[in-house]
Amino acid sequence: MAAAGGGRYARAEAEREAVAHGLSLDTVLAVATPERAVRVISDLLGPTVTFGPVPAGPHDMASAEATGTVGTLTGRREGVTRVVVRVPVALDLTVTIGSRRIPAEVDLVVRVGLTGRAVAGAVEIDVDPIAPEDVDADIRTRGVGGVFLRRLGDLEAEVRHHVGVWASTLLATPEAIEECRIAI
Repeated sequence: MAAAGGGRYARAEAEREAVAHGLSLDTVLAVATPERAVRVISDLLGPTVTFGPVPAGPHDMASAEATGTVGTLTGRREGVTRVVVRVPVALDLTVTIGSRRIPAEVDLVVRVGLTGRAVAGAVEIDVDPIAPEDVDADIRTRGVGGVFLRRLGDLEAEVRHHVGVWASTLLATPEAIEECRIAI
């Protein structure tokens, strides 16, 4: 994985690693493409997402649930063997505190980092864990309850955390793991 970055050294390192496993770097790059990554992640997600209810807020005093629509995914190569897929999602979020339900609209972009590497007879894709900093969230709420959530409940941090956990869990399913090993 040392070859994920760019530059001449990274390319030479990736070539040595591929040859050590009986493959060429060109084979790894032909298999571990941004287009393939976009297709696989899109298939895993489907057109809509749903999560929750999950405990939220300080001392889990609230619960949150959301449904959303997945936008058009894009992928690009960043470095020699690394691909980053951007996943846009428009969420309708509801936070419940006691008997009060507070709606929010959330536009997300989740960045998924993947690195292709040669192994004996295959190319494997390593998926980076989704950290809160990999999730951009534009949150819109209304009314006093919405202001309370954004400021005192740190809604953005909560959303970024829960989306990161949800996405990481999805990318660790048996179906996702199976897609990360491509026999050559």
